[in-house]
Amino acid sequence: MERYVYKRGGKQHDLLAAILINLLPTLLLTLVFQLVPILIAGWYSFLKVNLMAGTKQFIGLDNYIKAATDPKFLQSMATTVEYFLLRVPLQVLLGFLLSLLIYQPRRWTGVLRTIILLPVVTSMVVVTSILALMMHPSNGLINSMLIMAGLPAQGFLTDPRQALFSIVLITVWKNVGMTMLFFLAGLMAISPTLYEAAEIDGATALQKHWHVTIPMLKNTFIFVLITTTIRSFQVFGPILMTTNGGPLNSTRVVVMEIYENAFVFNQLGYASTQSVLLALLLIVISLLQSKLSGRKSR
Repeated sequence: MERYVYKRGGKQHDLLAAILINLLPTLLLTLVFQLVPILIAGWYSFLKVNLMAGTKQFIGLDNYIKAATDPKFLQSMATTVEYFLLRVPLQVLLGFLLSLLIYQPRRWTGVLRTIILLPVVTSMVVVTSILALMMHPSNGLINSMLIMAGLPAQGFLTDPRQALFSIVLITVWKNVGMTMLFFLAGLMAISPTLYEAAEIDGATALQKHWHVTIPMLKNTFIFVLITTTIRSFQVFGPILMTTNGGPLNSTRVVVMEIYENAFVFNQLGYASTQSVLLALLLIVISLLQSKLSGRKSR
């Protein structure tokens, strides 16, 4: 008996060692490219760093005090929050509705699924370039169609009132397919007997989705909400390619502010402070979303 336990314990240790060996490359990559840069950014946030001269000077909380009173940084943070409030509800709701649309197999489901997922596997550069051309104020496809319909042409990316929402449409078009896939995976995990029981009780299609589908997808909603929020606060590429923060700074988000301070104005310490503040804001928002979603489900 003792010999059997010994062998069993040995097998468990061998299995644990094999798992650790397989995870080691991933752990090393995470340590080198994620955890270490985070720690360095946290340390640099207390320094005045000059990349050109190669000098570092400890200045304590001066960078944080400067960020709290910097109108450009505060405005870029407000623009980022506005972008987040526009994008997240639109992408989550659209992804959920699309998953319901293609969940039941129909003749055209495969074609529709391919159309929705095509932007996901396409480079952000390609998607942004195509949609930016379509939104061109003078000879873009969308404005040409509006003029043919007797409607006035729109500024889209050149109008301060429309530029941010136009960026939202570009990023939602690129990423809604992945959101749809998450919801589709959640739908496939729901037992059909729940819908059958609701149908026996006389529930309509809308009532089945309200009382069965949405509650059963609670964890999926939380996951999609948090991941979409993080991606929204990290938006940079589409804005750099289209408006570069304009017109009139209407699309100047916080990541663009961090990029310019670090690599244009040679203020790496101050840029690190802004990065830390952005990370703290993301943590707070993600925790609030998780708690609020948990309360609503009770």
